[in-house]
Amino acid sequence: MSSSTICTPCIRSLRQQTRRHLLQPQKFQTAATRAFSSSHRLADTTNKQPPPPPSTSSPSQSSFIASLRNKPALRSTTEPYVAYGGTEDLFKACAAACTYTIPAANEKPPQPAPKNERGEDVGEGEGWWFAPQAAGGLELPVTFNTWAQVMFLHMYALTARLRKFPAEHVRIWEQNLLDHFFYAAEDRMAMWHGMAARGIRNKHLKDLWVQWRGVLLSYDEGLIKGDAVLGAAVWRNVFQAREDVDLGDVATVVGYLRREISRLDKFPDERISSGQIEFPSPAEERKAVSELKSPLMTKSFTQEDLAGMKQSPKA
Repeated sequence: MSSSTICTPCIRSLRQQTRRHLLQPQKFQTAATRAFSSSHRLADTTNKQPPPPPSTSSPSQSSFIASLRNKPALRSTTEPYVAYGGTEDLFKACAAACTYTIPAANEKPPQPAPKNERGEDVGEGEGWWFAPQAAGGLELPVTFNTWAQVMFLHMYALTARLRKFPAEHVRIWEQNLLDHFFYAAEDRMAMWHGMAARGIRNKHLKDLWVQWRGVLLSYDEGLIKGDAVLGAAVWRNVFQAREDVDLGDVATVVGYLRREISRLDKFPDERISSGQIEFPSPAEERKAVSELKSPLMTKSFTQEDLAGMKQSPKA
């Protein structure tokens, strides 16, 4: 629907009231944006020169929106709009974790980007995930695939929290969050990687969809079965199953993911739906992992331990 048919104060009031009602699922109703379009067309026929809309929503507008929310037939068409605005802010929080550019693409004429051993375009990154190890960062390869996997990691933490929303709204919020990722991914394909053909971009987007489904399955399994399984999933996805990976780095990401899921779980629905979140740097998690030592590493072997380690006699 075109934005010109919707009153901005009405939309603002709709989003605010929807957020306030998220904590009360039985009262969380939605309204159809078509009703707003219809009401404006009716107003145009009865009053050819309506006064300009006020800067903030009036009590009468709030009552009108609340009355629409109580109409079950209008719920399904308004909720996607509210979810779109809320998940846009949530994805911005994910995107703030890291970013990258391909300087060669800005040259005139554009030059081919440097490649790594996998044939991927290599750029210049920002954020802890791309920062050098000497500077306390993770120093992941600055590529599109790495950026996508870091986004998936943060989106998974949000998806785990969105599952606590009222059941009838969870799917809408999850889908809108994923849509924002696809918009950002397609923009990067066209801007930094020279994928001007829509068919080529669509092929890569389908591959990303399959990867996202795998991320959901593997991280869900890891949360249930323990850090060893979750660490294996992180190693496969974030670190691309490289054999030279420092296990301390894997442990840092696993601890960070668990910490963020636990932190987001404590936020009220209203804060999540309004997008008022930020993801902190995992640097503190790395410090905690490096300082944490198992007491068994410094424990001396006892005679019983040594006896058990002796080779058993041959049959």
